[in-house]
Amino acid sequence: MKRSQHSKTLGSLGIVVAFALTIAANAATSVPTPKKTVAPHLSGNLRDAAGEVSVLVDINEFGYVIDAQIYDSTNSELNDATLSAIHQWTFTPAMEDGAAKSSRVVQPFSFNRGSIVLKAKKTPEDSLPIAKVKTRPQVSEELKHITGEVVLQADLDADGKVKAVAVNSSTHSELEPVAAEALKNWKFKPATEAGQAVASKVIIPFQFKGSGNARVVAVAKRTKNLDQAPYAIRQRAPELPKALRHARGDSKLKLTIDANGYVADVDVLESTHSELTALAQAAALQWKFKPALKNGKAVPSTVTQPFSFNGGLLVADAPVDSVPEVKRTQTPKIPEALALVQGYVKVRVSLDDRGHVVNASVAQSSHDELIGPTIEAAKQWSFKPATRGGERVPSSILIPFVFNEQS
Repeated sequence: MKRSQHSKTLGSLGIVVAFALTIAANAATSVPTPKKTVAPHLSGNLRDAAGEVSVLVDINEFGYVIDAQIYDSTNSELNDATLSAIHQWTFTPAMEDGAAKSSRVVQPFSFNRGSIVLKAKKTPEDSLPIAKVKTRPQVSEELKHITGEVVLQADLDADGKVKAVAVNSSTHSELEPVAAEALKNWKFKPATEAGQAVASKVIIPFQFKGSGNARVVAVAKRTKNLDQAPYAIRQRAPELPKALRHARGDSKLKLTIDANGYVADVDVLESTHSELTALAQAAALQWKFKPALKNGKAVPSTVTQPFSFNGGLLVADAPVDSVPEVKRTQTPKIPEALALVQGYVKVRVSLDDRGHVVNASVAQSSHDELIGPTIEAAKQWSFKPATRGGERVPSSILIPFVFNEQS
């Protein structure tokens, strides 16, 4: 298997995480330890990828990752996702003589075809935990149309039994207890060190594929004369890779919503940029609605949802003739501890018909600590308002703030 030395990217799905090497600036008497970990997000064929990736991580005295690069990799396809994830980690900083110090560590990740183990092998003879008995999640009738993912971390004892389960990330909070209950019943061949079974940690992603969705689509097509149309109560912004962050394009999607308000199907009606449209589809599957009502009963229905990508800004409102255009910006005032952190905050702002910001809220972020100053900055932005039929109209827009991005 080919190895890439000191490349600049990393990513994968089955992962082993541990500190193989700590290089502190001044021989710290204690090494940094993870406080918040984020699992690499893998999609498509990478979900079953295998490989080992080591990342050289620079951590400041506040415990934030300020730089990361590939130190060693046996599967370069995993590099990007791993680097993206580790930039969101936080640590208890290294200490020397009672004072926090900046430090450098080599963080290994071992991807094992769908599992992530949070401990590296110390010797070739050691082994990582392997699932022996798997239990499928039992999805209720209410949730069966959802397509999504839940990533869980399990604490295993030396017998390979699951002792505790925690959520690492998910597309739908409603699926978390379903996945957790299944994982509690898994059995593992335990990790070993020096010939002895030991406790370990493992990250397991669960994929949910909606069932019976064709029937929901058929019923929704026949449903007419609604008493109340569905409306969105939870929206997820599309995840744009670095290469598409400043792209422009428009998509019009038809969302089929089941009687519980979950998106069962997404069809493309119009598209000027296929890659942006695919990302909008993936995001729309994570939305939730207050379901449509007919004769006092919740029923399946459809809505047409436009997405307008405007060089980094996203408008996902009712169709407008012209989208808002930026007139004035304000840069967030980031605390010193976060000055070199590579991260992002996506802010959803509501605009009045004059283009003034009337509300700003976080849609997604890499670090909670970046949210406050970013929201305050977004409130100072102003726009040329959206128009419809020649008239200025209120609108909303998603602004991605990206900090210290490296090419």
